[in-house]
Amino acid sequence: EIPNARMAGAPRERYLPGARVHYQCESNFEMTGANYILCSNGQWSQAPVCRDVTCEPPPEIAGGRIAGTKKSRYIPGETANYECWKNFKMTGPATVVCQNGTWTDLPKCKVACTASEEDMERNNIELKWVVKNKLYSTSGDFIEFRCKPGYLEDPNTSSLRVQCVEGTLEYPHCTPGSKSPLLQLHCSVAAFLELKGSTKL
Repeated sequence: EIPNARMAGAPRERYLPGARVHYQCESNFEMTGANYILCSNGQWSQAPVCRDVTCEPPPEIAGGRIAGTKKSRYIPGETANYECWKNFKMTGPATVVCQNGTWTDLPKCKVACTASEEDMERNNIELKWVVKNKLYSTSGDFIEFRCKPGYLEDPNTSSLRVQCVEGTLEYPHCTPGSKSPLLQLHCSVAAFLELKGSTKL
């Protein structure tokens, strides 16, 4: 007898040398080794093993949970879905699959950084590329800001491009002001001369 397997065909009382007996694994079991045993010198060869390929419940992950009701066992091909807690953002696929007794790669839930309208208003900045009042970003991501109209980057601000680090953002700051009128005049004159030169062509 082989655990979790059955003989393919009716058993005999005696087997001659060279006879083979084939086996099949029960449902949700996978065979390791040859699917038969061989009679030789009054002994049977090494028997195959039927391995359980169902999965235990998927493991818990930090910052998240399994959506829905967990089952005691999952058959191959069955799936489970994860979701992150509030203010956490998922990286990797939310759905995992039971394959050969193990789960495919689990997702991760990382603390998200929230660029809120209130914080941006307080620092006189706005999002550079996204037209939103609030933005969620994953730890490690970079967020680019720009000064609001009528404001200039504070000299003490190192960069308007900041990184989300474990849920924390170091906001850049802008102060009231505008670009130098002299600089704007130089730009206007340069643009005028360039335009004038191009009309002569």
